[in-house]
Amino acid sequence: MDVSVRSGKIAGRLRPPGAKAIAQRAILLACSKGGSVLNVPENDDIDRLCGGLRELGYRVDEEPGERHVSGSLGASDAHIDMGHNATGARCLLAHAALRESRTVIDGSARLRERPMRPLCEALRKLGVTVEGNSLPLALRGPMTGREVQIECNASSQFATALILLVERVPGLRVQVVGRESLSYVTLTAHIQRGFETPSTVENDYSSAAPFAVGAAITGGALLLEGMSWSSPQPDSRLFGILNRMGAHVTQEEQGIRVRGGRKLRGAELDLGSCPDLAPLIGVLGAMAEGETRVTNAPHLVYKESDRIRTTTHLVRTLGGDAEPRPDGFIVRGGAALHGGRVSSEGDHRIAMAAAIMGLVHGGLTVTGAEAVAKSYPGFFEDLDALTA
Repeated sequence: MDVSVRSGKIAGRLRPPGAKAIAQRAILLACSKGGSVLNVPENDDIDRLCGGLRELGYRVDEEPGERHVSGSLGASDAHIDMGHNATGARCLLAHAALRESRTVIDGSARLRERPMRPLCEALRKLGVTVEGNSLPLALRGPMTGREVQIECNASSQFATALILLVERVPGLRVQVVGRESLSYVTLTAHIQRGFETPSTVENDYSSAAPFAVGAAITGGALLLEGMSWSSPQPDSRLFGILNRMGAHVTQEEQGIRVRGGRKLRGAELDLGSCPDLAPLIGVLGAMAEGETRVTNAPHLVYKESDRIRTTTHLVRTLGGDAEPRPDGFIVRGGAALHGGRVSSEGDHRIAMAAAIMGLVHGGLTVTGAEAVAKSYPGFFEDLDALTA
């Protein structure tokens, strides 16, 4: 699907959907004793996760914005297709290790390329039979070990998958090695400690981020309703970054307000704890004076696309100056930008970043725009409403 983006300012107010990262963790936690999760976003990742849980034997009932989990693990063999959902694939791999039955987990071509080995090796140390080290994977439990060390330099999701089982497996102890995206491990622990049913998911900072950046680069003004500086979500750090680069971000009673209009300036940014912001930082850097440098994020290459490559390609395609680096990239502002055709390369974050970059000059077409269905199917409708 191709989507054309017109130039315009982001203005108005938006209440983003529920946070996908929190919703997935909450739905998995609800499997333990049954329960309801509210303010669940409607997207492909959530659908894949719930479908996988049904394959494992649970009952997952759906209402708009709600998921109700009941039942228990089944004894039948299962075959699960997780599409592009890496978090779900890794968490269900660990979850399936509680069963003696055979489970096969597969996914898209890109998900087959993404790392799984550290989690597979950890499960083997816990007594689980795992065939292979990348999707498609087949495994049989039960989990007999109780202590394991998990390396998460490629992804924090390996640790999250095991941590979510701590209350299901008495005596299970998980030692986490590596610091990349450790903030997501902290998020998992935060949700687990406070989980009760019904559980209400807070709004999604990852979904709010493109519109906040759009307001900053177009001189617009946006109120993000129901949002606060105090969120544990890693992408909430964007608002501090925006202030640092010259936008005006304030906390108000109704939410967070972002105003553009000031000259943006480049910055050196450590995105080790919030790598999903990288494509949008590339957009900000292209619009800012001076140099913007993203560091400490080598794990960007393992995302839905190699986001070091795809972010720099996006900026260059639209006339900007961007240079890939082993742990991130450099974008130099001041180039004469223009429209064009940009492929999402199957990555929802690249599709959104490209659309936001197109607001400045218009004449931009995003090909493969359907990639946004992974996390935010209504993204382009909301973008149209805010630039009308």
